[in-house]
Amino acid sequence: MRASIPFLLTLILTGTAGFSLGSSPTGSGATQEPIEQEPIEGSVREAAGPPLSSARVELRVDGVTVASTRTDEAGRFRLSPGRERSGQWTILVSRLGYEEAEVSVSDGVLTLEIALQPAPLPIPGFRVELERASCPSEAEDGSARTLWERAAARHPGGLDTLGVASYTHVRTDTLSGDIPTTRGLENASPGQRASAPLLRLSWTRRIDREGYAFAVRRSGRTRSYDSWSYPPLEADFSPHFGGESFGRRHDFYTELADLDGWILRFCGRDTEAPYLEGILELGPDTLIRRAEWRFHTPTPDEEAGGWTRFPPSAEDGSPPPLLPVESMTWRSLPDGEVVRRAQWYDGWAVVAGDSVPFLPRRAEDSVGTD
Repeated sequence: MRASIPFLLTLILTGTAGFSLGSSPTGSGATQEPIEQEPIEGSVREAAGPPLSSARVELRVDGVTVASTRTDEAGRFRLSPGRERSGQWTILVSRLGYEEAEVSVSDGVLTLEIALQPAPLPIPGFRVELERASCPSEAEDGSARTLWERAAARHPGGLDTLGVASYTHVRTDTLSGDIPTTRGLENASPGQRASAPLLRLSWTRRIDREGYAFAVRRSGRTRSYDSWSYPPLEADFSPHFGGESFGRRHDFYTELADLDGWILRFCGRDTEAPYLEGILELGPDTLIRRAEWRFHTPTPDEEAGGWTRFPPSAEDGSPPPLLPVESMTWRSLPDGEVVRRAQWYDGWAVVAGDSVPFLPRRAEDSVGTD
């Protein structure tokens, strides 16, 4: 399902000691212990030259993530493969606002320099290959529900009793006319996002009572207007996509199935109240990779929606909680403009109980303040 993406790549050969793809040390006599692999290092930058911090870098063996990290302020990264592995080795680099790059790692290559091409931030609406006028009229696809149940069970539960918090970068745009091309998260504001379990429980109860949007009154530049407030599916409420309440309120259909996983469409059952329609992308391991949704409301229909991307398995192979890595949301304004909000999350901390994890202030959060 991943499109072929153009990118620039420079490979620097720095020796082959201890690094082998599919080969085993041989010799006469006793069996040798597996060789500890040399770390893979490198840097990520824009095609124009500046380094890219906070890009996600994953090492994959035969499509399975075995190590991951993020680039530092200078765009550098370091991955430790662990012990010797066979199969096809690849490096996957991604960052909001840039083309995703996936490259094969040749035997003997220990250092990489990768340049990402800028890409427009996603605009409102589902992607072309998934666009559909409305949800299917036929009965739910039982195999699709089974896949969703399997995916929901794969991700760790128990978040209803945990406080969560993450460092963030946030950028909000008000767009008019044609959507302009914007790069990365430049001009984004650093901050934090946190919530206690009781807050997320209150969102679930409100959805059960009123649906997926709640009438509010907003103020614009020239007047006030009727609008909607939406649950934060793009942030700390994203575990809802794997929750019992979500499954109870939606039917599921298989949009696409191939060697790279599945795409499931979900459709709201109760269309009398504000409801959701969208897609879930599942990997071949049935973990949820991505969610995209559209809110359907009475007047005013703000064509609001969003998407969020979730992390792969941890380095030890354990599945991650259903908390986002990146997200985008949007809604239209009465004058035809669109408010778009991009967010990036630097990992999530969790703590048991009714409180939220403490995150110390980052140095960059203090820039420009007394």
